[in-house]
Amino acid sequence: MSDEQFFCEYCGYNSGNRERCTHCGREIAHLFENPPQFTIPRTGRITLRLHDRTDSENTWKELAEVWREKVEDTRPHKPSQLENFNTSADTVELYGLSYMVSLMQEAMGARGSVEFQELPHEQMPHRPKYQLPRPPTVPRNKR
Repeated sequence: MSDEQFFCEYCGYNSGNRERCTHCGREIAHLFENPPQFTIPRTGRITLRLHDRTDSENTWKELAEVWREKVEDTRPHKPSQLENFNTSADTVELYGLSYMVSLMQEAMGARGSVEFQELPHEQMPHRPKYQLPRPPTVPRNKR
C-alpha cells in the first residue's frame, strides 16, 4: 500500500484512495483524469484575412466595432489598434492574446480567416514609458 495522498475538492481532505474519498465517500477519480481547462494566453500577431474584397469597408467597420467592444474596452491600458481597421486592404494585422483569435473568428464567420503567430513579449508593441519632465534649471550667470 502506498502513502500517496489525493486531494478531494468536495470536502477539502486528503484521501488515500484515488477513486473515492476516504473521508466523504465522493468519487474523485475524474479530478485526476481530466486536465484543467484553463491555459495561460499567449501573446502574438493576429492576422485577419478577407476571402472576398467586395464590401470590405463594411466588414472592417463591423470587425472594428467587435474589437473595440470586446478588447479595447476591457484592456484600456494597451495602445489602441482601431486605426488598423481603416483600410481597403484585404488583411489587417493586430497584436493581442490567443483568446482574441476565437472572438475575431466568431465575428468574421465565413467572410475570412484568422491566423495567430506567437511572439515573445519583447516584440509586442507597448505604450512608451512616461518620462518625468526635466526640472527647471537656473541659468549659469544667475547662480
